[in-house]
Amino acid sequence: MTRARWVIALTAAALSIAPCFGAQDLKVPYVAPRPANTLVMLPDGSTVRVELATTDAEQAFGLMERRSLPEGRGMLFVHTGMSKHPYWMYDCRIGLDIIWMDSDHRIVEMSPDTPPCRGRSTTCPNYGGHEPSQYVIELPVGSVRKHRLAVGERVEFSLQ
Repeated sequence: MTRARWVIALTAAALSIAPCFGAQDLKVPYVAPRPANTLVMLPDGSTVRVELATTDAEQAFGLMERRSLPEGRGMLFVHTGMSKHPYWMYDCRIGLDIIWMDSDHRIVEMSPDTPPCRGRSTTCPNYGGHEPSQYVIELPVGSVRKHRLAVGERVEFSLQ
C-alpha cells in the first residue's frame, strides 16, 4: 500500500471512531470552504447563504480557522440521520450561534454566543447534542437574538 493510501486509510479510521464534534487531539485535514450557494430561510423570513458540510472531513473541519463570518452567511451540517450531535469549538477563531434541527427542520436545541476554544483540544467543552438532530447550522454570534429564534420553530431549506 502506498504512503498516500496509508494516510487516507488512517485519517478515515480516525474520523470514523472520533468524529469532530468530540474528538480529542485529532488534527483534521484542511477542507476548502464550499461556495455558500444553499439558501436557508429563518422563521422571521430572513435568508442566510450557507456552505454545506456533508462529508466527515467537511464536518470535522467546519468553520475552523475562519477569522470572520459575515452577516447573512453560515454553515449547514447535514448528518445522515437523527442522532445526538455535540459540537465543540476547537481551533475556531470566532464565536458562533449553533442551532440543532430535527429531520423536519424544527429547532430542537440552540447554543447562542458559543465562544471559541483557545486552549488545547482536551480542554474544549462540547456544546449541545442533548436532543436528537439531523441538521446543525452555525451562524454569526448574535443571530439567535437578532432573528428571535426559538425551539420548535421551523427553518426552511432544500438540499438538491
